[in-house]
Amino acid sequence: MLSNKKLVATMALALSLTLSACGTKEDSAIKDGSDDMIKTITELKTQVADSDETKAKESGEALEESWEKFEDSVKDKDADLYEKVETPLHIIEAGVKVSPLDADTLNKAADDLTNVLND
Repeated sequence: MLSNKKLVATMALALSLTLSACGTKEDSAIKDGSDDMIKTITELKTQVADSDETKAKESGEALEESWEKFEDSVKDKDADLYEKVETPLHIIEAGVKVSPLDADTLNKAADDLTNVLND
């Protein structure tokens, strides 16, 4: 017969293994999507610095496409985090459509979005 300590330790191990498997696929999709968006943001900042309006617009669209792949998962898990992503993302989406590009606004929104995605 197992002692109480061994029984508790065994149950704790089983619970932690069970919980670690929960949401792994969803968490992976969120991580992959965030990484993809951060890469696009880096490209966007270069395009803004170069005043490349065409490529900046494409990057703005690419950010939205990346976000669409996992935004529902984020919204279901953390509504506050969802809003923190949406706000700078919408600024970027609108900002890349303006000519000439407002580098200060776009760079601030890009930095804000990067910080949220890294959290």
